[in-house]
Amino acid sequence: MKRNPYRAAFAAMTISLLVACSQGGGAPEPAAGANTAAAAQASLESAMQADRDFAAVSKKDGPKAAFLQYMDKDGAFFQPGAVVNGAEAVAAGFDGSPPDFGIDWTPDGGHGSAGGDLAVTTGRYTISSGGQKIEQGRYVTVWRKDAAGALKAVMDLGVPDPAQSAGSPAPDKPDLEGRPG
Repeated sequence: MKRNPYRAAFAAMTISLLVACSQGGGAPEPAAGANTAAAAQASLESAMQADRDFAAVSKKDGPKAAFLQYMDKDGAFFQPGAVVNGAEAVAAGFDGSPPDFGIDWTPDGGHGSAGGDLAVTTGRYTISSGGQKIEQGRYVTVWRKDAAGALKAVMDLGVPDPAQSAGSPAPDKPDLEGRPG
């Protein structure tokens, strides 16, 4: 079986982000205990809403407009064989897309920092064109507040589902051992 070359990168990025979003990341900490958990939950909820808004703009105005609006000017977009840096460069990658090309996604989890300035969202995505599914899988997006206080995507990575046998739908939830799907 051929292994997905992004599996290790996805796992390493996820572990790094979990550590970064955990308590003690250098940001001022709120009072211990429930306040820390509540602050982390509020951070996650803000990022989940930003992710839903990002997806809504993609659905309404297309992925190029969405990435221009929600990607950090210096953010990184991981794609097969390359990393594209910066919102302008990421958006330019959609220039050759057909008019009916679309990316739709829904966040279903993540982690937020107690400091409120960093969060990670995960979910499922579908890429389609001409009414046909081209690809579906799981994604992870790292969010950071910019100088104006708006959450911007600083890293975005999608991992396609493994090939499914006929009649076998992709799982809705991630595998607890870190396998995409």
